[in-house]
Amino acid sequence: MLRTRLTALAAAAAALLALTGCSAGTSPSTPDAGADDVIAINVGITPIINAANVYVGIEEGIFERHGLDVTPVVVQNTSTAIPSLINGELQVALINAVAAVTAGSKGLPIQIVSGSDRYPTDPAEDTTAIVVKPDSGISDVTDLAGTTIAIVGLKSGPELATRVLLDEAGVDLASVNFVELAYPDMVAAVEAGRVDAAFIVDPFLSNAKAAGLEVVAQPFTEGIGGMNAMTWVASESYLGANAEAIERFTAAIQEAADFSNDNPESVRAVLPEFTTLSEAAIENAVLGRYDSSLSVEDLEAWSAILVKYGFIEEEFDTSGLIWHKP
Repeated sequence: MLRTRLTALAAAAAALLALTGCSAGTSPSTPDAGADDVIAINVGITPIINAANVYVGIEEGIFERHGLDVTPVVVQNTSTAIPSLINGELQVALINAVAAVTAGSKGLPIQIVSGSDRYPTDPAEDTTAIVVKPDSGISDVTDLAGTTIAIVGLKSGPELATRVLLDEAGVDLASVNFVELAYPDMVAAVEAGRVDAAFIVDPFLSNAKAAGLEVVAQPFTEGIGGMNAMTWVASESYLGANAEAIERFTAAIQEAADFSNDNPESVRAVLPEFTTLSEAAIENAVLGRYDSSLSVEDLEAWSAILVKYGFIEEEFDTSGLIWHKP
């Protein structure tokens, strides 16, 4: 089965990187910078829990200690951040691996500087799910045949994971209609019947559950568990002229990720800064774990699955997608 091969590749790559203690583009440590040596960068993020370590890094002074003045810039769909990287509006952005590899297959001038997290293999750690109304008549994956499913972006990670899961369940993929919708609008769309189901992420998933919507599937865990989820990406032009800034960033975001993993309360504390969730929703939100590991083998696995489901035309050499310190 393709998923078995892909998960095995991802797990092997993660194990190798864990042994070496390295991630894409990072160095073991970056010394604190002086006050007169601060580099300002705009960092693109989507308003989901995966981006919380950026705000934790700011609150805990981690970026400051690494000589960075970080300004988060919120975007609703990670793929829209790629043009902003290329035109210089953003210096680094948190982008789904699907969008990053797809951009690489088209020859766009971007590179991945670090992983950020991986799709969980334990459903209890999955911060995402497909939700439906309790009276929808949809109780499992096979019932999604012939439905309309809201996703945050067409040809995105959520769409791919859902296609993998539906395919493995024997659902005719041609019968399913995917429509693009922003996360904050998904609960209302399901409740109003404008869509049959929505692939939603925390912290919005907590709102969906509070509204009485029911979980019928977790495609990230069940379809592509273990593979890279979000990645940190920069443009080739910025990387070529600002290697030191990227070294500082990768070291700082790793430190912020480690701190967030060890201090989950710090993650919940920053969610009000970039989401509109209630206190109860924040308290009940599922928190994943950060994992910066990334390898060529990881990206090769993505290339293979993207070809299988028609997201890209052919497999390509992914080695050039990973940035390495000059």
